[in-house]
Amino acid sequence: MRWAVVIVAVGAFGIAIYDQYDKGANYQRVDARISSVNDQCYLEKVERGVITKTTFTSDLTRCETAELLRKEHPKWQGYHVMHKIEVRVVYVSPVDGVSHQSSLEMSYFPSGKPLRAGEVFPVLASKTKADKTRMI
Repeated sequence: MRWAVVIVAVGAFGIAIYDQYDKGANYQRVDARISSVNDQCYLEKVERGVITKTTFTSDLTRCETAELLRKEHPKWQGYHVMHKIEVRVVYVSPVDGVSHQSSLEMSYFPSGKPLRAGEVFPVLASKTKADKTRMI
C-alpha cells in the first residue's frame, strides 16, 4: 500500500514538473485584451458514501439566481455555488505577429476580482501554433 502512495506522489510530481517545463519551453507570455467575459454559475452538492461519491449539479444560470436559489429554495439548500467563466481574449501571436482570438475557461476569477471587457490580461501564447493559448 505504501508503494502505491509513493508511485502516485511521484507521478503527480512528474506531471507538475513537465507542466512547468512545457510552459517555459513552448509558450511565451503576452498581454491579451479581454473582448468578453461570460460568467455563469451552477449549484453543486457532493455526497460521499463509504465507497461512492455522487455529485449533483443544476443547469447553468445567472450567478445572482444561483445564489438566491441556494439561500431561499428548500431544494437547493446545502448546495454550493460554482462558477463557469469563459473569457474571450484578443492577442498578437509570437508565431506570425498577427492578431488572434482565443477562449479561456476558469472556475474562479484570478486575484478574486471580476474581469471586464477591455482590460489587459496576461496569457501564455504558443511559440509554434498561432492560435493556441494557456493560462499562466
